[in-house]
Amino acid sequence: MVLVLISQQAMAQNKTFEACKTIEVEVDPIAYALKGYSLHGIYAHKRLRFDLGVFGIEQPGSITGNKDFTTMTRGFGLKVNYMVTGIRGLYAGLDAGYAANDVKDKNTMQTDVGHNLSLGVHAGYRFFLFPNKSNFLSGLYITPWAGISYNHVYDEVKLTGYKEGNIGYFATVHIGYRF
Repeated sequence: MVLVLISQQAMAQNKTFEACKTIEVEVDPIAYALKGYSLHGIYAHKRLRFDLGVFGIEQPGSITGNKDFTTMTRGFGLKVNYMVTGIRGLYAGLDAGYAANDVKDKNTMQTDVGHNLSLGVHAGYRFFLFPNKSNFLSGLYITPWAGISYNHVYDEVKLTGYKEGNIGYFATVHIGYRF
């Protein structure tokens, strides 16, 4: 009941923004912290957002289960989001992507590259940091989100002991700006 009331209030506050077509830009600071990069360009129209992004991240072996390997993943993806409560608040969507994994065995120094395609779902929540400002700060937002995807590995990494799974989990926080 509380969720319905909150979403109705959020929808009422966002009426003026929903009719707008806007451009947004997002980055993932966690990717940069993990020796990588992230840049997303987004076109938003009413409650739909179309996100095209590029990324790179050195995956921690402690999380992937590949402690004896260094894995640098690079790729690009497309996300389509539906803003459930308007421009602020809850959203969910579908995503598809391509990734190349540059893998190096820390013991033997052997390397290999694998490739995969992914299809998944994700959900998040968007907070505008300065919603009551009437200057350039009003477009600044932060959005924690998480997703699950099916990865079709069409070119396996052929290093002894390296594990690749078909199910991927991802959680992060993006910082963005709505123009």
